[in-house]
Amino acid sequence: MNSSIDISKFLLAVSSMSGLVDPILNNHNYRVAFISYSIAREISFSSDFLYNILVSGLLHDIGLLLVSTQEDIAFVKAVELERDKRRMHLHAEIGYELLRHFPYFSKIAKIIRYHHYSCHEIVRIKAPFSSLILHLADRIDTVIYGRIEKLGRENPYASISSIRTLIEEYLLKFSGRVFNPKLVEIFLTKISPKDSFWFELLNENCLKESLEELLRSFSQKLPFEAFYDLSKMLAYLIDFKSPFTATHSSGVAQTALSLATLFNFTSPDLKKIEVAGLLHDIGKIAVPKEILEKPGRLTPEEYSIMKSHVFFSYRIISKLAIDTNIVEWAAYHHETLDGSGYPFRLNANDLSLGSRIMAVADVFTALMEDRPYKKGLSGKETVAIIEKMVEEGKLDRTVVNVLKKNLKKVDSHRKKAQERAKELYLSLRNLASDFISS
Repeated sequence: MNSSIDISKFLLAVSSMSGLVDPILNNHNYRVAFISYSIAREISFSSDFLYNILVSGLLHDIGLLLVSTQEDIAFVKAVELERDKRRMHLHAEIGYELLRHFPYFSKIAKIIRYHHYSCHEIVRIKAPFSSLILHLADRIDTVIYGRIEKLGRENPYASISSIRTLIEEYLLKFSGRVFNPKLVEIFLTKISPKDSFWFELLNENCLKESLEELLRSFSQKLPFEAFYDLSKMLAYLIDFKSPFTATHSSGVAQTALSLATLFNFTSPDLKKIEVAGLLHDIGKIAVPKEILEKPGRLTPEEYSIMKSHVFFSYRIISKLAIDTNIVEWAAYHHETLDGSGYPFRLNANDLSLGSRIMAVADVFTALMEDRPYKKGLSGKETVAIIEKMVEEGKLDRTVVNVLKKNLKKVDSHRKKAQERAKELYLSLRNLASDFISS
């Protein structure tokens, strides 16, 4: 297994997840990152400064993936934000709380925390200077998005002149009150006049290529241990969308790890299968919360939407340029030995031992958990259902036999892992409640 991960692939994949939540966020993170970097480059050529501002732009709205409704998303993308400052800052605080636990992103977490504060507030509380840049870039893009949305299918290049005018009027109106005057001047005099800036910013393919090249130019590699920690963060982002799934991926990862240990997987493969378990449901970011939490049986249409999460998991994880075993073990967890699973309709010949372990771990964990439509089952009830799935040709008999022989041990480890995840979930939920009630 590779000892390091291409950070550019990872960051772009995580950043693009926002677009699966709401079209309003589609490419917003990319554009904010590019605008922020363009401003920062006029100030300093410090590698750390430029890298941190670029990554902050890509991840600045990561908290929206966790706590916000569609109404909240629309709110923070509105041009005027003075109506409800507590609500405005919530997603930034959540993003900060998620990222600050990882040393690799500690500086970036602080930048993101203050990206909706005015220039005077940032100076008063001694927040990072980079937050001023990120705030300005974020607000510039709200103007751009509003204009592009009105254009519909029209080529965005045709509106560059009107976008420039709108942004200039907007920035001059709030310069010195909301935005740092020097940064406003830099954007209006050194960046906006360049046609090349707009041609790059408003072309999705060019923008993504440019960001990937910029990220790679910093020669940043993410150690696998750091990637393991970040996999936990991604699992939390997905699971915490609903209290009913708040610890699911943590439980699946631990169950898969316990089973793989009993099959004598090597140490590197044990780490891979745990990461695969953490990432297996990442595609649920594209599934509406009302479907995830529906108390009754899903309609055929809703079930089709729910099934799509595995395909999106595959697409997102594939972009990370990581070991193919991680991709397969994560994305094949709803495939079955008889070929009736989804989304690829694979069969026994296509499914490795790791994929079979993940499928059992997912079913076992889901059955033991409370869901909107059921209470968690006992170990005995769970085993009975899993055995029936073996008889039907869905799950691997050998893996299930190992689970049955070691049920108490495997279940104990699962519970401990889920309890740890629940602690963080409750702390973030309490943070959200405090923001809303204060």
